[in-house]
Amino acid sequence: MSRKRRIAAAAVVTALAVLTGGCARMDAKTAYTKGCEALEAGNFEEAEGFFESAIEAGYFLPEAYRGKGLSEMSRADYSDAAISLEKSLLYVENQDEAFQRDTSLYLAQCRERQGRTDKAMEILSSLILKSPDAETLFLRGKLNLRLGNSKEAKDDFNQAVAMDPGYDLYINIYQVYEDADRSGDGSQYLELALTEANKDSEDYYEQGLVNYYLQNYREAREMLIQATRQNPDDGKAVFLLGQVYLATGDIADARALYRQYTNNMSTAAGAFNGLALCDIAEGDYENALKNVQAGLAIDDDSVRQGLLFNEIVLYEQQHDWAAAKQKAAAYIAKYPSDEAGIREYEFLSTR
Repeated sequence: MSRKRRIAAAAVVTALAVLTGGCARMDAKTAYTKGCEALEAGNFEEAEGFFESAIEAGYFLPEAYRGKGLSEMSRADYSDAAISLEKSLLYVENQDEAFQRDTSLYLAQCRERQGRTDKAMEILSSLILKSPDAETLFLRGKLNLRLGNSKEAKDDFNQAVAMDPGYDLYINIYQVYEDADRSGDGSQYLELALTEANKDSEDYYEQGLVNYYLQNYREAREMLIQATRQNPDDGKAVFLLGQVYLATGDIADARALYRQYTNNMSTAAGAFNGLALCDIAEGDYENALKNVQAGLAIDDDSVRQGLLFNEIVLYEQQHDWAAAKQKAAAYIAKYPSDEAGIREYEFLSTR
């Protein structure tokens, strides 16, 4: 073969390699995108297959391994999920620190669900040592409390609120203590929220929420009425005001309030969720499910999580275990760090 023909042949091979590599990359991107869509839809085995295709193509490895890990987490397969997430971190190259941190937090969650709390603690402590942030301190505090390390938990929580003195964090800390049957210890964070949280004079909803948790229902009602007057489109305030009525046994006023707001698209989804709670209080689970589904049809992300969770519970109440399990699986795919959702899915997996 002449030198020119050898050069030409080499050029063709190079071009084919570039073309093949480009096609493989496109195929991997398509598979990864389809995997994300399947994961979002709750089709975990299908999602896992797409992510594996991307991995086999050799592209988007950190993202594909993380997607595979999330699919496995959603099936409560925490052992395989941990392996996939570790591989995601192993292949990290140009992904930003947020990607690495989030993947590490998922890995810590897997280790905790496996019962390997020492490994979970190690991951969280490593992240804090590298770059402390309020969320990771909160998560470590939560784990410390679960392990009975009360002093360490309090130290973590106090450092977290020092970094982010916002209402949400104070309330989240209270809920951790409440879940551990230690509401009294958590109440101090609610009291601090009323005095030390970053706020202005018009944070009526947040003040109403804190008072609701403290069972100061009169003060909560006053704050929430102010919030709805200030902004009639504030669906959160409307929903919580109805819950205050329900907490004091006033189902009729709660139902009247929620019905009033079903015609406002900004508040309708939350109002239907509220009507479902009224139905539940009266033991009418069939109508409650209809109201939840009416709320979901409105497609309001601000209340979707609560609606989806209530949908699971209502299928359980009607002993439709298959539907409840399917809904729970889709829920933890969308909200993989939600402890209540994980508990529901694990319970339903035994039915």
